[in-house]
Amino acid sequence: MSRKYHEAMALREPAVDEPVVVPMSWAEYQALPESVRHEYIGGCLVVNPQPIFRHQRMLHALVRLLDDACPPGFWALGESAWKPGPDEFGPDVMICERDIDAVRLTGTPQVVVEVLSSRPAYDLVRKSAKYAAAGLPRYWVVDPAAPSITAFELRAGDWVEVATARADERVELDFGVGTVTVCPTELMD
Repeated sequence: MSRKYHEAMALREPAVDEPVVVPMSWAEYQALPESVRHEYIGGCLVVNPQPIFRHQRMLHALVRLLDDACPPGFWALGESAWKPGPDEFGPDVMICERDIDAVRLTGTPQVVVEVLSSRPAYDLVRKSAKYAAAGLPRYWVVDPAAPSITAFELRAGDWVEVATARADERVELDFGVGTVTVCPTELMD
């Protein structure tokens, strides 16, 4: 693992819900082992804390639900890499064309889903702005604390809310190559 990463970890013990952010080059980032849960944003390695069980449960339920709704040639992936430019993101869920040999998606996914963590501003502000700049057409936000899902579409460079469901409500959502009906509380069953 990178010397910079080890030095950053040795300098301080991060809080349980705080990411570790380490400036490094793309070459240093690529040399890291795949086992590190990370993103490369703004010239920095961002290592996120382990998500809580509710987050993981909703993430995996969404992957199954969306994957089942995908037409041939597409799939839903959880925690995979998307590199639209100089940054590389690790969205919780994305729908993209099937490519069994790819290391990371370099095209544009049909939709990215973020399941909020203990740091919602990171997903709602920083990543959503970068997603919009990359031309992502659809962005969904799932809140496991107060079960809900909100769908946004990119219009003229800005996110526009197009649908929301809370608790036991059901909502049909367009993911570009299909639609799916989602009930937030059922994602935790």
